[in-house]
Amino acid sequence: MGFANFDSMKVASVLEKVDNNERKMYFEGMGINLQNVNSLETALKLSKMDFKVEKLPIQFITKSVQEWNGNQILVDTPHNIPDMFATVRTDTMDSLGVVGKNYEILQNTEGFDFLDSLVMEGAKFETASTYGPRGAKSFICMSTEPLNILGDEFKGFINFFNSFDGSGCVRVMFSPVRLFCSNAITRSLKCATNKIAIRHSSNLQGRLDAARQVLLQNTNYLAALNEEAKKLAVKPFSRDAFEALAKRLFPVNAEDKDIIQIRNLAQIEQMLKAYDQQDLANFNNTAWGAIQAASDVASHPVSWRNTKTPASFTAVINELPLLEAVWSAVEEAA
Repeated sequence: MGFANFDSMKVASVLEKVDNNERKMYFEGMGINLQNVNSLETALKLSKMDFKVEKLPIQFITKSVQEWNGNQILVDTPHNIPDMFATVRTDTMDSLGVVGKNYEILQNTEGFDFLDSLVMEGAKFETASTYGPRGAKSFICMSTEPLNILGDEFKGFINFFNSFDGSGCVRVMFSPVRLFCSNAITRSLKCATNKIAIRHSSNLQGRLDAARQVLLQNTNYLAALNEEAKKLAVKPFSRDAFEALAKRLFPVNAEDKDIIQIRNLAQIEQMLKAYDQQDLANFNNTAWGAIQAASDVASHPVSWRNTKTPASFTAVINELPLLEAVWSAVEEAA
């Protein structure tokens, strides 16, 4: 089935979105440029992330009629809801989320306080921003020295996440990017993890101390990726197999709405175009070539709806599900 079976206006609209989709770093558009900043304090201040958050009781109001000086008046009586609290920014009094009594707030100044030590180790600030509903989540990106992998320059990016909406944990994620095309990789490998999760609970600071050490040692992730790439570069995976996989990931079913079918056809075409790019010619018919093509599409998803948060950023922090699907299929292939 091709585009000829569908309304030309709908096809043109979809293809225009695909063709105009820019290849940017996943964090571009998420905040201000911090490349000349060398301290966490300045980074938080410039990105307006140095606010404080408090945990306040959630109340409801009951009304009752009471006598006062011979008159009946309507009185509001506040009642705390047991074990339920709101996390509130003290500068704006915006409510960021609802949490339980055991939830411990970790301010950005505390949760990110080990970033200064990373600067001393050679890491550099890239950007920082709040995101999500009401800006309840905080994000900082730093970069490390690039590494050559099979002739391509990859740069290590370290993503730090904090939240105030009860969604769970302080997270650290390592996501190297192929600089030629800004394609990211977010997959944990068998011999090296690319992420750390720390739940909001007691003794958070002690856990963060441990995370710092793990993070400083996690530069071996790029080395592990390099070794994995070497293996995948000699593992056969044909273009026909890649096309069949793309059609499985983006099925075109007659019972679906036309716009869904058109978008899936466009995604298949985009996958094949990425596979056929000249910069991947050295890896034609290999598993590494298939993974790099998938990384191209996964790292720069088409945004079908207008959203405040860039689609590429959302894809990366969700660990590039399309890339994960292709990588798993490639590993399972004989």
